[in-house]
Amino acid sequence: MKRIAVRTRSFGAEIRTPEVAELAPWVRGRRGIGGDLTAYLVERSFGLQQGVDLPCAGGRFYARRVLDCLEGVEGTAVTGEVGVRAEEAVADVRMLVRRQKGLWFALPAPSLFHFTDSYYGDDDEMTEEVVDAFGRLMREMRDAGAGGHVLIAEEAGEIELEELAGKKVCFFPLKRDADHLAGLLEHQTTLVTDPTGIGEAGSLADEYDVRELALLHPTHEDLMTATEHFDPDEIAAAGYTLEGEEERWKALRTEAYILR
Repeated sequence: MKRIAVRTRSFGAEIRTPEVAELAPWVRGRRGIGGDLTAYLVERSFGLQQGVDLPCAGGRFYARRVLDCLEGVEGTAVTGEVGVRAEEAVADVRMLVRRQKGLWFALPAPSLFHFTDSYYGDDDEMTEEVVDAFGRLMREMRDAGAGGHVLIAEEAGEIELEELAGKKVCFFPLKRDADHLAGLLEHQTTLVTDPTGIGEAGSLADEYDVRELALLHPTHEDLMTATEHFDPDEIAAAGYTLEGEEERWKALRTEAYILR
């Protein structure tokens, strides 16, 4: 039998806040360049994914950078016209695309922030303005060299799905029941699921246009099972790790193959 590699992709990697002793060498190496804690975290997030075909730096921790880039927002309260000052996020992009062109970035979706309105007097209007600002922020990051974005969501809202989902933006669901996945497939063609959901994914593909099955941290055997429902070139061995799960990236690369 022939061993065929399955492409690998990332939806982000969460990183714990380092001890001062861990951070000190990085700070020394950035002398004259600058950089803050979020820059360290996003660089570390990318560094875990060496060898992944489509890496994605960032995760929910990138919320602090997003908030710093939004004008008219204090904490998660919208207190004025929502604007964008993208310089710090653009600097993150430029820092990492020197190492890999087309690198994607992961950040929390607008709905994951639970913004509150202290200005517009209408929740839908506030949401539309926030979502528009997210779109502008991501465009500036892509203009600086980012290949695309992953938006991490518990339950994505309809406004953000309609306005942001597309070829360059993929929603990553933390909640992966059939109903929620079906709702996402109304707006995107990537289906993200766990190995236990392969059969369910096959059923969803009968109803929706699924061009990529992104199977999270699969074994070789899981990928073989997925080929019963999808063509090999439609399958990706995908990863998203929490703090302390660094070794799962090595396992992902090792298991990403099928036999034909």
